[in-house]
Formats: sequence, structure tokens, C-alpha cells
Amino acid sequence: MLKLPIFRLNIFIICICLAEAAAGQKASITVETREILTYPYSDPNPVPVLADKKSEIYPYFTFNGYSLKGKMQNWKVVKLENDYVEVYVLPEVGGKVWGAIEKSTGKEFIYRNEVLKFRNIAMRGPWTSGGIEFNFGIIGHNPSTCVPVDYKTKKNDDGSVSCFMGSLDLPSRTRWCVEIRLPADRAWFETFATWINPTPLTQTYYNWMTAAARVTDDLEFAYPGTAEIGHEGEFGLWPVNAEGRNVAWYRENNFGSSKSYHVVGEYNDFMGGYYQKSEFGFGHWALYDEMPGHKLWLWSLARDGGIWEDLLTDSDGQYMEFQAGRMFNQYGGTSAFKTPISQTAFNPGLTDRWHEIWFPVKGTGGISDVSPLGVLYASAVNDSLKVGINAFSKVKGRLIVKSGGKEIHSEELNFKPMDTFTTSVSLNTPADYEVVVEGMDLHFDPSGRQLLKRPFVSSMPKDLITAASLYQEGMQLKNQRNYGKAGEPFKKCLQVDPLYIDAYASMSEILYRSIKYDSALYYANKALQLDTYHPSANYFAGLTYMAEGDLTDALESLGWAARSMEYRSTAYSLMAEIGLRKNEIQLAEHYASLSLDFNSTNLNALQLLAILYRKSGENNKADQYLESIRKIDPLGHFSDFESYLQDPSSDNLSRFSSTITNELQYQTYLELCIYYYDLGLKNEALSVLEKAPVHPLVCLWKAFLSDDHSSLIEASNASPAFVFPYRTETVKALEWAVSKNTSWKFRYYLALNYAAVQRMEEAMKLLRGCGLEPDYAPFYLTRASMIGPGEGKGELADLLQAKRLAPDDWRVSARLIDYYVSDNDSQSALAEAKEAYSRNKDNTLLGIRYAAALINTSQYTASLKVLESMNILPNEGSSQGKEVFEQACLFQSLELIKKNKYSEAIVMIEKSKEWPENLGVGKPFKPDIRIQDRLEAFCLEKLNRKAEAETLRKAGKDIMNDKYSRILNEMQKIGIY
Repeated sequence: MLKLPIFRLNIFIICICLAEAAAGQKASITVETREILTYPYSDPNPVPVLADKKSEIYPYFTFNGYSLKGKMQNWKVVKLENDYVEVYVLPEVGGKVWGAIEKSTGKEFIYRNEVLKFRNIAMRGPWTSGGIEFNFGIIGHNPSTCVPVDYKTKKNDDGSVSCFMGSLDLPSRTRWCVEIRLPADRAWFETFATWINPTPLTQTYYNWMTAAARVTDDLEFAYPGTAEIGHEGEFGLWPVNAEGRNVAWYRENNFGSSKSYHVVGEYNDFMGGYYQKSEFGFGHWALYDEMPGHKLWLWSLARDGGIWEDLLTDSDGQYMEFQAGRMFNQYGGTSAFKTPISQTAFNPGLTDRWHEIWFPVKGTGGISDVSPLGVLYASAVNDSLKVGINAFSKVKGRLIVKSGGKEIHSEELNFKPMDTFTTSVSLNTPADYEVVVEGMDLHFDPSGRQLLKRPFVSSMPKDLITAASLYQEGMQLKNQRNYGKAGEPFKKCLQVDPLYIDAYASMSEILYRSIKYDSALYYANKALQLDTYHPSANYFAGLTYMAEGDLTDALESLGWAARSMEYRSTAYSLMAEIGLRKNEIQLAEHYASLSLDFNSTNLNALQLLAILYRKSGENNKADQYLESIRKIDPLGHFSDFESYLQDPSSDNLSRFSSTITNELQYQTYLELCIYYYDLGLKNEALSVLEKAPVHPLVCLWKAFLSDDHSSLIEASNASPAFVFPYRTETVKALEWAVSKNTSWKFRYYLALNYAAVQRMEEAMKLLRGCGLEPDYAPFYLTRASMIGPGEGKGELADLLQAKRLAPDDWRVSARLIDYYVSDNDSQSALAEAKEAYSRNKDNTLLGIRYAAALINTSQYTASLKVLESMNILPNEGSSQGKEVFEQACLFQSLELIKKNKYSEAIVMIEKSKEWPENLGVGKPFKPDIRIQDRLEAFCLEKLNRKAEAETLRKAGKDIMNDKYSRILNEMQKIGIY
């Protein structure tokens, strides 16, 4: 139970004192290479995700290859260890915590999957279960979750050890870093997260730290709260649900599908679970205001969840996830005002930081309260109160038990880390009780829970369309990175209320993001005509003037924006940048200092001051700011590069480059280069690129900054594979390249960049203008996918050209099959699918298409034969294999019914109820078999088994499902439905 601030202060003072007292103890950290059985992923997709309408994660690309067979593979493993726990971290797998072990028992309190079995679950595809995954940016498993990230290790002066894992989130251009720290003298490890938005714009706000633990029937969850909410804010009771099930017990979740419980309703700081038989458990602690989100994720207890145990591990068993979040839930809704829950924004210039503890627990009987010093459990059974305590540190405590307002038991206790204590105290029945452990900040009072009055259900009108609801809808879309659609609700809002000033400001932002500066200023000035002091309107006007090079108007507008606390620090840091660009050094220093007055962690202001002092030769002052930056942003590469600029030694260059270990290292160099470019520092920008890996976009920027169009030849000769420009600054560089070089590749790159900033008309004009010049099949797949409605022939022409260029490319065949299906050309779809699948027998994406094409040409038995030979590795939630299997069986049964072969038809209907797990599906608790019941009832009627038919006919009512539409049409033709 969360305590008053004085207790919070005391607990940290106690922890500091204990650390000093245990100065002789040390933790260790090692980096080693381990062989781990790995089911690898492969086959990166060279077609940009823009073509698949996944603009929210562009410029990342996806992977399509997954393996049924494992092989031993070397992985880098960071091991942190003290006398009490071991922690393992995988810097090449998203920086995730691989697992953690409590040493006295040898048990895992963070589930460590001994195999890396990558499956198609994350936004980019590959994901592997277990450990703790760090998710930043947008809902879902983050784009870096299974690829290398930046990292470094450190031995701290207090005897603790740390490893730092982090990466640049490319779409938002925000940076995250998680320090995983193991103290010398504690039986837990902690994480310190830092998330920085250095951009001048709001970004999508999403963070969940996703930890895993094994599940058993005796697992009891400790999630204080009164309710649970779903991804769209759906409300449910907790822990006893509306059906009377106590779902805080794992075994009581044997109903429905997989579960996402976001538990709310109580002001508390912990969550966890306890295995009653093995007397062991796990948990998470963080101050409520830092991590109010407590989510419990469970795979379905039926085979539709159980199959994922087989898909994700070999022998480590099923798992659950205890997830800690910065918000109440992982919001997936879109409609304004439907629930109190909404998608929030990450404001410009902010640095968010928070602290969490991940702990084991043993021998207590359960979890009632947690502090950084230990776990308390108390439970009254009949006339006895059972109390259990597990310490995390060397600590003295005093156990006090009260009942009826009087102290009935007191006991002095001494603990070492992971020591346990249990006792029973006689209790009058019935009687209230309160348990306190002084010195350990543990307190449990069942009748004194800190329940929240906050509403989690809305009684407000939900179907009214007003200016406010339209504005809120636009904000939700904007905050979910759906910038292309966000403008429409804002425009509708202004049609309903032409004086809705915030909608004008938001339209200005949307258009600024699209580099439509004249239009952005139009809307900003509309707002300023209504209120000349409006903070957002002034801010976006200032940003736009700045982008246009009108630094005077930019400075003036940002000055008014700085009057608002919302924009004060960010506006001042931008004004400091203007000062630098104008070479007004004192002014730049003045505004940067003002920015830091109101936000001491504004990285842009700190970085600018470091640059100013370096350029003025005041290296001591510059170094002070660089050290301040390193404390805030331990994996930020700016500070190390600035040190190199001061002293271009090989040691400083190595210090800079050695921590750039992420998947797309060239992007790190580009981001730093463009940072300097935005400040008007071309020499520094070019210096960064001189150290960068070879890449077409690096070549482009070198040529652009040097104004040397002859250097574009290198970029034009390079392969266009996985060249995905997206930054607003790169548009100008590409427009310059298009004007200087005739290669189709620069027009293609510019088209992608235009599409990334929601300028689709210009993007399509460029793509069409390339004609048949490109000799690169993914170009035609991209253009075919991005072609607008009414251009079907153009789409087919592009797909056929891709086929000519890459006749054996399975992606080309898959797109052609899909096109023929959408064009109702079943024979062409079958021919393409048959030929492609014969060449790619292991490609289940083609296999499913082939099986479906056989159904569409009435070859149901052949379709089932193809399905029997496949082993599908599905994506999460996928049921396509089962659906095709079911349709093949049901269509075959309809053919038999037409021939009056009712008994044989019933056999096929029964077969359609099967859930073949080779198709990547498992059977749920209550599958929907209404269509089978209706069909079987008809057959039984014809066989004169009327009583059985009547029972099934009642069960088969109200069949309304899009996936059955073709079958229902056939049933109607023969009078069954």
C-alpha cells in the first residue's frame, strides 16, 4: 500500500544508509558470448511498410521468414550478479532482460526462456517470449524488440553494476534508454528509464515494461484494485468478475480467450504473483505516480492459447506477463469521449524518467504489501492471523499487529537479504486487523485500502457530434501518429464552429508536419486573428517561420509562446537555436539558460550550450554541460561526438562509435548530422558523416551538404533495397538531388519521403513519372500498392512488370494472387498460386493462398490435401489457416448435400469443427459452430432424424459473420438459410 511522502523519503534514506554500510559488498558484471538454441527469423521485406498502410512504423521494415527448426547460435549476454540474484540481459535482442534468478532457491522470478523462438507477433514481426521487454513509442511490441540496440556497461562507485540499453525510435525521433542496475546488497534489481523527445512536436506517448513469469494452477495474482479495463476502456470488476469468478487465481481464467486485465481503482505501488505450492513469487514495485499502469496478460487456458506455449518455447512452459505502464491501459480506441481513457501525447522537449524495482519473494504465503526493503503478507483465517515477511536488504524491523484499535502483538526482527519470518497471532473473530513493520515501510490494513474516486466509466453522451467531439477525435488520431486522417476531424470541427481556436492551431501543426508551410501559417494566423496571444498558434507560427528561414518572425512568435508553461522551455530552446543561427552568441546563451530554468533536463538547451562553449574555446564549461548530458542521456551520442570535436583523438572516436551497436547504425549518424544541420553547423554535420557507415542516404547527405552533385553518382549506383527516407529535412536534400541527377532512384526516394509526411499526391506523381525505368521489382510492388482506386489496370501492369523482373520472388506472386482474387479472376489466381507454391513448398503464405484458390475453383478435396501438408507459424491472433480449412470442409458438404448425400455431408460438417494445429490454431473453449449446426440440422431433417435436427436448428440461429458470407449465399440457394 502506498505511503505518505514522509515514508517515501524515509525509505530512500534507509536504502542510501544501507548502501553505505554495505560498501564492502560488490556486484559483478560480465559480457559473454553464449550458444542459445535459436529458431531464427529472416527474409526482410524490401517493400516499404507505407505500401501496407503501416505508416506509423515507417521507416522500419518487416520480416517474413520464421523457422520450424532450431539451431545453436551465438548471442551476446550481459550477466549481473550479487550474492542474492542473477540477471541476464540480451543487447542483441532489443536489450531485453532475458531472465532473473533468486539464488537461494534457484528459482526464476523473471521467466527465462531457454530458447529464442522468434515468431510473428511484434509490429515488425519477430518476437520471442520471456524476460522483460521495453516498449516505447506506440502500442505494440516496439520496433527494436528483437534487433540489436545500443548498450554499454558500468561498475558504479557504490559497488552496484549497471548496463544501459537504448535506441532511437525512428518514426518519432525520440530516444529511450533503460539502465538495469543491480545493487551489491539487495535481493532485487532496478531499472531507471529515460525517454527523451528532442523534437519540437508532440509525439505518441506509450510505454509499457513487459515482464514474464511462469504460470501454474496454484498461482495467485497480487494486483490491488477494484476494477479492470480493456484496451478500449471497457470496464470490468476485479478481482471477482461479474460471473463470480475470482480471476486473481490463474486457474479461474479457464474461460473465454486470452486476457488483458489493466487493473485500476486503488492507489498502490506494486503488483506480482505467488505460487502457493512452491512458496515463491515475483513482483514489481514503483511509485504510483510514476507507473500507475498494472496489466496482467494471460494466454487463453484453452488450446488457442496453449498452442503458443509450443510455438514460443520448447520446454519452459506457459507464461504470463506482468506489465507496468505509464498510463492506465494500452489504449487501442479511436472514438472521442466514449470512455474516460484516451491516447496521450509526449510533449516537445521533455525528458521523462522513472524508477522500478523487480523482485523475488519466498516463504510469505502471498503478497499484501511491498516496499524496497521487503514483502509483507497477512491473512486472517478463523481466529488466527498469519503473517509472513521476506526482506530484500539487511534491515531491522519491528512487527506490530493491531486489532480493534489496540496493539495485540509486537516483535523486534533482524533480517539479511532474502531472510523470511512467519508467525501466527491470535485474533478475535470477527475482528479487523492492521499489520505494520516499522523500519521496513510495510503496512497492511484490509479495511483501510486507498480506493480511488476517479471515474473509469463515462455517463456522458456518447453519440453527439459536436465541435468538441470532432476536435477530440482529431487529437486522438494525431496522438496515434495517424496524421493523414487527423486533419479531417479538425476541418469538420471548424465547419461546425468556425471560432474553435484550438482546431486552427492543430491544423497548423498537421500541415507543418507535411512541410506545407504556407497552409500551416494560414491556419496559425486564423487562430491569431481570434487571440493574438494564443500559445499553440504562436508556437506553430514560430516553428513555421523558423523552417522558412524567417528568423525575425520566428523569434517574435516563439517569444509569445514562451509565456505559456506548456511551451516555455521548448520555445526558449528554439529561440536559442535562432540565436546560434544568427551568430548572436550572447542571445543564444541567454535563451538556452532560460530554457533550463524551466526544464533542467531540456537536452536541446544543454547541447546548445555545450556547442557554444566549444566554439568559443571554453572547453571546461563545455565539458561540464557534456557531463550533465551524459547523466541524463547515458547512451546519447552527441556528448561523445562533441568530446571528439574538442579533441579528435582515436580514443575519443572509439568512445563515440563503440556504443553505436544498434540494428541501423547509419540512422544514428544521420540523426546527429541533421541535428547539426538544423543549427546551421554544416562542418560538424559533415564531420559526423565522415565517420558513418556507407549507405545511399549518407552519400546523399554528404553530396547535399557539400553542394557536390557529382557525389550523387555513388548513391545512384547503390542498391535501393531498404533505403527508406522519412525525415522532413531529407525532403530538401532529395529535391536537390532530383534537380541534379536523372536517376529514377532519387525520384523514388523522394516519393517515399513525401508519402512519409502525408503528401500523397506529390508522391504518386513522382512514382508514376518513373514509368518503366526502374529495374527493381519492389518499386513496382510499392507503386501497385499505393495506386489509388480506379487504377486497377495500372496496378496489374506494375505487378506484371515486377514479375518480369523477379519471376521467382514469392512476394510478387503473393501480390498477384491477391490482385486476381480481388478482381474475381479465380483461374488466374489459381494458376499463379499453383506455380508459386510449387517453387516455395515451405512458404505457408503462398500455401494458404493456394488452398484458398482451390476453394474458389471448387477443388475442395485438393484444398484440404494442401492444408494437411502445411505447418503454419501464425502471427498472434491469426486464424486464417482454420478459416480456409473450415470453408473447404463446408463447401464440400454443400456439394454433397446437392447430391443428396446427407450422411457423407454430416461427416464433412463434423470435420469442419476440427482445429488442426498444423494450421497454426488451437481450439478455444467455445468455438462458434452455429453454421455447422444449421447445416447438420438440415441433413438430419432429410434423414428423418427430426428431434436431433430441431435441437441443432435452435442452436444455429443468427449466423452473421463476414467470413461465412459465401457459404451463407450457397445455403440460401438450396434453401438451407
